[in-house]
Amino acid sequence: MKITLPCSTLILLTICSPTLAGNSPSPIEPIMVTLPAGSFAMGSSDNENSQPVHSVTLPEFSLGKYEVTVREYRRFVEATGFVAPQECYHQLDGWFIGNTPGSWDNNSLTDNDFQPAICVSWTGAKAYVDWLAKTTGKPYRLPSEAEWEYAAHGGTTSGFYFGDDPKHPSVCQYENTADLSGENELQRTTNSTYVNFVDGFADCVDHATYASVVGMYQPNPYGLHDMLSNVAEILGDCYQDNYQQASENGRAFQSGQCERRSVRGSSWHWNIWPVTRRGSMPEDFAGAAEGFRVALDGPAPKQSKASRRFQQQLIMVQKQEQRRRDQQFAYPQPVTNLTLSQNNGYATLSWDRSTQKDISGYRIYRNHSAGSMFELIADNVIDTQFTDANASPNVYEYTVVAVRRNLQSNYSNLVKTSGKALSVPGRIEAEYAYAVTGANTARTSDTDGRLNLTGGDGIAEDAQLDYQINVSKSGYYRLSYRIAGPRNGKGFTVKIDGKPISAHTVRGTGGYNDWQTQQGERIYLAAGKHTLKLHSHDTNWKLNWLALHQE
Repeated sequence: MKITLPCSTLILLTICSPTLAGNSPSPIEPIMVTLPAGSFAMGSSDNENSQPVHSVTLPEFSLGKYEVTVREYRRFVEATGFVAPQECYHQLDGWFIGNTPGSWDNNSLTDNDFQPAICVSWTGAKAYVDWLAKTTGKPYRLPSEAEWEYAAHGGTTSGFYFGDDPKHPSVCQYENTADLSGENELQRTTNSTYVNFVDGFADCVDHATYASVVGMYQPNPYGLHDMLSNVAEILGDCYQDNYQQASENGRAFQSGQCERRSVRGSSWHWNIWPVTRRGSMPEDFAGAAEGFRVALDGPAPKQSKASRRFQQQLIMVQKQEQRRRDQQFAYPQPVTNLTLSQNNGYATLSWDRSTQKDISGYRIYRNHSAGSMFELIADNVIDTQFTDANASPNVYEYTVVAVRRNLQSNYSNLVKTSGKALSVPGRIEAEYAYAVTGANTARTSDTDGRLNLTGGDGIAEDAQLDYQINVSKSGYYRLSYRIAGPRNGKGFTVKIDGKPISAHTVRGTGGYNDWQTQQGERIYLAAGKHTLKLHSHDTNWKLNWLALHQE
């Protein structure tokens, strides 16, 4: 007996699979776009892993108009019983909480069937396209890096299909990138920020905070949506460190032992990246910012009945989503003329009163060291002056936002404390650096101290931590440092006033929550004020404090 399930596009999470009882659900073939044959210069001289720049000639092929959605992926799982990952990497709550419970159809960032399928891994994406090819008899597959880059350019010669500026004022019309609406959501729910994280955010608003319903933004000249953002896209290539072995025909590079797979494009979680920028991930990595789309040799096939039905449903959902966005309130204008004065350990901020109506107050943000991410320290401030009585001895920054209908403006100009030199001999807290690149502050899990420096994989390779120190007496000092990390590493170089004076290795402690005090070489310090720099040469380590004691 044929059973037809009722389906409403207004109920976005319902399963709409009209099938015969006992039969596997049939696939929704992707809506494809035909791309013309052509040649292009692949790669860039800006990054070592995208060199050498080389010519690639591609035959006509077709590519999914949209990233594969939850609804399409649902058919695959129902038909095959595929066991998808049940944990997903979320960079929220201070960015670095790692894997948390979540799957392609049940995670904290997906709320309808027409968003991209995420948390699937390369293995899950490859299984999907293999099933699609077997079921339809058409050789669907994952795109190659060359096909993706060719398609992302959209036939243009500019850095992006909409121009050369990744922070173009109208970028929110073209791509779901990190923007002011995303920044509001992050600060409101996680006390996190895009400021001083990767590439910051665009000064525009699209009212999408995470991955968007596909196809909400303007297509590129080839008619493809969300190519540069929304979610990063998993590809068919085995990732190589450069293009030395790249082919001229643009086929995906394969290797018998493939440790990582290629990923291209940015996501809602980052600002727009250059089209030539490359990424990679292990085959079993499941992330909340990674999805995929489908490729096929030759012209786009005729749409199936299921595909046409999917397109109709998607159009209705897009209209609903656009109405929601159109009804959102406008964001307030930024605060102007923020100034800072310091006296007896107090930092006093002053700024111009906002002239817009309905401004309910102001929020004050501060970072733990200049160049690190901002955190909220005061809300519901009504006056245009604020005094911070908890100033630390290091150099850090403040910014202020205006609040209107619980939406905050972009940040004001930044103001920076003058800080003071840290006494040597003595212990120096890691977060007291007056300038930091390649690391962020986080609450420490150590038994002593408030904060430590860390990052996505610990302190980054090539990170630089600068400290102002005041040495009371010339002589030799022994440097000790409190670190945690899963493995042995290259450690860091110590520089005094820009001159390298010693190198210190880092020994693995067993994990990021296993802290040890380790010692390095003796170093000579002259009395007086100096800049001490730690220049990291590896990842996978965290720093709680360092100490210099005379021998």
